[in-house]
Amino acid sequence: MHLCLGMRPSASPAEFDPDDLAFAAQLGVEHAQIRTEGLITRERGNVLHADDLERIAEQFDAAGIALAVALLPQGRGSQYWHARLGRPEREQEAEDVCETLRVIGSFGVPVVEWTWSVPDVFGGTRAQGRAGAGVRRFDYDAVKDPGPVEPDEAMDADTMWEHLLWFLRRIVPAAEEAGVRLALHPHDPPTPWLRGEARIIGSIEGLQRLFEEVPSPVNGLNFCQGTIAEMGADVVAAIRWFGERDRINHVHFRNVKGAVPRFDECFIDDGDTDMLAAMRAYHEVGYRYAMMPDHTPALAGDTPYGHRGRAFALGYMRALMDAVG
Repeated sequence: MHLCLGMRPSASPAEFDPDDLAFAAQLGVEHAQIRTEGLITRERGNVLHADDLERIAEQFDAAGIALAVALLPQGRGSQYWHARLGRPEREQEAEDVCETLRVIGSFGVPVVEWTWSVPDVFGGTRAQGRAGAGVRRFDYDAVKDPGPVEPDEAMDADTMWEHLLWFLRRIVPAAEEAGVRLALHPHDPPTPWLRGEARIIGSIEGLQRLFEEVPSPVNGLNFCQGTIAEMGADVVAAIRWFGERDRINHVHFRNVKGAVPRFDECFIDDGDTDMLAAMRAYHEVGYRYAMMPDHTPALAGDTPYGHRGRAFALGYMRALMDAVG
């Protein structure tokens, strides 16, 4: 497994701050996740352009950091927004994603992370964690009655499954051809319903069905430990189930307190999951891809990027990796 850090662009979507790259390298990070929402826009053809990725790769190569994960655009109006809603435009959007996968694969990036939701991460509020650190809090009672929702954005489970499986079956052959593995992030928060949407991949059973329906070896999971814990699931048992079947293609190594309907995000060492047991489980199932901190608390005096919070999480992760060999 590889210690990884999600990196943010600076002046432009294809430019990264040399100090951020040095920060990662100094902490022993040799693999990175990059986001593509600023690179893939409808004004630029709705695909990732090779010259943009080449410019990014050159910067990371110079810092001694490999590109391990590329995250496709998220949110309203982004690359495959219409596909989520089952609109006719999904045909072209699927082609756009396939072309993007081919570009990513041509640079040797092994994993492409993606999401599938209309409201995405919704309903959290800011709260105080240990010693006043800023964290995200979720209370389903505060958001379960969302008010008016656009008619085609309210979808039952059958409709959600039809849209998701149609899209996945269209892009999997391109991923296979490009030599990239897909890492789908579970619904966060993993509530049964959110803003009229059935959260079909907000449970262990939903994620298991996803791989039964599309059994390609490239079809896998971004195993977000925080989200799995928010489901009320046994995180270590879930690592073993998905890991033994080689369905974990990326990991968000984080911790939470509580589970749906109410939970708080927290420091990596301050939640309900035994993180040493989790790391040991990844090691024992032979997990071999990237593992990164995610949603780190906001520490006193930190930067907008969260350098202090990320450094704490990375150091803790490195120690656990060493502990399990």
